[in-house]
Amino acid sequence: MEGARMSFRNDGMKWLRLTIGAFVIGTFAACAGGGPQQDGSYKLVPITNIDMVLGDWEGLIKKDGATLPEGSVRLMIRANGTYLFAGQTAATAGVGSGDLEARDGRLVGNTEKRAVKFTLYDHKGKAVMFIESTNHATGQRYRGEFTKIP
Repeated sequence: MEGARMSFRNDGMKWLRLTIGAFVIGTFAACAGGGPQQDGSYKLVPITNIDMVLGDWEGLIKKDGATLPEGSVRLMIRANGTYLFAGQTAATAGVGSGDLEARDGRLVGNTEKRAVKFTLYDHKGKAVMFIESTNHATGQRYRGEFTKIP
């Protein structure tokens, strides 16, 4: 009888741990945001010409796996196929630039420091650009959602 109670107690504790673990994972997934792939109100707009995204954009970036944004970034896309950005977090500031080319409906760029991919969406009539960046030196990946500055 004592062994049966111990087995029930251990099984109950395992079930409780699994339930709490599933809840925590679900909560973090919800906080991370669904993005355009999970939200049907985002419609992919293939970028066929850089003129489609010229101008100034702003948004928040975060490291992959982070639940809170790292900082804000201002981005300028120029007619000559280059981009410039300036960003700031609570601890650091950064600037950079690079060349862009249209490939497979997206803009992509690759410099010594980073690789970037810009994907354009229409979200309820508003242009939204999702940017993915990988730092070549550290391997850290960042993602951001940007809106055009009028």
